[in-house]
Amino acid sequence: MAIALAVVLSACGGGGGSALPPAPVSAAVTVDGGEPQAASGVRVYPAAAAPQKLSAWRVVASDGATLTLGERVVPYALNTPLFSDYAHKLRTLWVPPGTQIERTASGPLQFPIGAVVTKTFFYPKAAAQAPGALGARRVEQAEGGETIDLATHHLVETRLMVRQDDGSWGAVTYVWDADQRDATLVRSGQAIAVELVADAGARTPFTYQVPTDRQCVDCHATDATTRRFEPIGPQARHLDRGYAYAGGSVNQLEHLAALGLLAGSASGPAATTVWNDAGAALEARARAYLDVNCASCHNPVGRAAATGLWLGADVASPASLGVCKPPVGGAQYRRFAYDVQPGDPDASFLYHRLTSYRPNSEPPRVAMPELGRHVFDDEGNALIRAWIAAMPPVCP
Repeated sequence: MAIALAVVLSACGGGGGSALPPAPVSAAVTVDGGEPQAASGVRVYPAAAAPQKLSAWRVVASDGATLTLGERVVPYALNTPLFSDYAHKLRTLWVPPGTQIERTASGPLQFPIGAVVTKTFFYPKAAAQAPGALGARRVEQAEGGETIDLATHHLVETRLMVRQDDGSWGAVTYVWDADQRDATLVRSGQAIAVELVADAGARTPFTYQVPTDRQCVDCHATDATTRRFEPIGPQARHLDRGYAYAGGSVNQLEHLAALGLLAGSASGPAATTVWNDAGAALEARARAYLDVNCASCHNPVGRAAATGLWLGADVASPASLGVCKPPVGGAQYRRFAYDVQPGDPDASFLYHRLTSYRPNSEPPRVAMPELGRHVFDDEGNALIRAWIAAMPPVCP
């Protein structure tokens, strides 16, 4: 079922006007005089001194008609992506000339100093538009491609992460201007009014929330004890899939290796299951969905470690997955005997939290995830419901 979106920009938080960009940050990508190497094209800045306009980075560029990638910028996609209010995403990575990404046996790939990773959020436009709003269609994203046609798509924001000289990662967010030719730095977040419009005419308004700098850190610090902050999507198991590049479809890991950008062992963890692959096992699909959408917090050292509900792909204990485990929390939790009640999704606190979203209002505290989701993920919720319902209705 195709669903349209009407998008209205209602700013709260802001970006600021144009300004001269500061000098690039990394010696790995600069030459004498602080100017970037001409061969690379991309310019690199510390997050704290990020330029006001996205175009200064030269990672992506728009002429108002087409979004294109900068020189040596490589697009990528994930086997199972994070759900974000049905937004489509174009992900990219770039590393300085002469450097490589280290492939790890598990966990995120390790990027060199000066690396830049981006994620651009956009929606496809609808043929009919609501008065005073930009219409857009809710359709399944076709992963692939190296450009975005702005005649049929609307850019919302681009999030950028940069590996800084001290080895730390910095993150900044840019909201695309109304003319779609550039994006402006926004550090304090911004609200964007969006309306989901179904084929039958039903409308579901909600507020799309561009994150603050702090919220980016909260989501990407998977270890609450060290506050280590890094990209978490680019992992070998997530990237082990084909991508439709301009020259044809190729496995992404093989493509990066062929470009000389990927070092490390050729062996690694099994590819993440594609969550909506009807031909894959139900449990594998559900576990992949929970891993990508929940495990950054729900892991033994994450922000939700105290709940004892750990949802990573490597978790083997049924109790750690919530099966027949009482929820940890206050009075609002007590009507649920278990995080996951086998065979009964409606009696499962985990399912309740995934489906506790109220359109046109801020999500209540019980809703999960805490950030980045403001509408029901109909397909994802149905998958988790089916997974719980298929469990034998017995607790030890």
